[in-house]
Amino acid sequence: MKNRKRILSVTLKRMIDDSPDTSYLGEYANRPNSEFSIDRAHSEDCASVLPSVQDAKKTMEHVQQTVADLHNDVLAQYNGTLANEKLDAEKDALDEAYDTLSELIDSLDECDCGFSGHWNNREYRYFNPSFNYIDKQGKPLSGNTPEDVRKYTRQDYERMERLNAGDWGYIGIRAEAEVISNVQGTDDKWHGVVQRVSSGGLWGIESDSDRDHLESVEKDELANLRDELKALGFSSRAISTAFKNVERKDS
Repeated sequence: MKNRKRILSVTLKRMIDDSPDTSYLGEYANRPNSEFSIDRAHSEDCASVLPSVQDAKKTMEHVQQTVADLHNDVLAQYNGTLANEKLDAEKDALDEAYDTLSELIDSLDECDCGFSGHWNNREYRYFNPSFNYIDKQGKPLSGNTPEDVRKYTRQDYERMERLNAGDWGYIGIRAEAEVISNVQGTDDKWHGVVQRVSSGGLWGIESDSDRDHLESVEKDELANLRDELKALGFSSRAISTAFKNVERKDS
């Protein structure tokens, strides 16, 4: 039996993906990239990061700017002349209102959770949302409300934290065949050149994906391996026989 080739084994491998792209979930950073970034130094219900409190802060800042504009209008009325009692009273009232608003705005930024978030100074402080939800200016993409972005970003952050805790990870799936070519000898005693043929493989698969998804990927990889073996000249019959005993291996 000369110049024969055989398929010795077929194996489905699940391998650890050591360098996955997690940017679709968001990214840790030293600085926030939008109002939807999560400050990890504070608890989720801390007044300093609550959306409702921050919305109130924006409203006050808008009012404060209006007060500042009115103040400037009053100053313009002096028009180089000596002050009069009416303008002085208006200016003083506006100054007081501006200062009061400044104090209120500052109080809204005060932490009431004692910095009880999941952060220490050796880590990135912020978690920024992915650009699946916001544009480069940090504004919600069309179809997303601010509430949607906050919800999805929080879900992605918790998912990323679970990844860091080792609750799940990323894997790659590939189908491999061990084949021997240039077989010399008889069925009882033969030898040849052993090679490995593999499918392209798919990486970045979440390890806790549902069973149907994982099985679908395996099916695709086996189909890809069949094509590779056919291209090497193996018959459909030989391939089908070998695929009856597919081994599974984690590595």
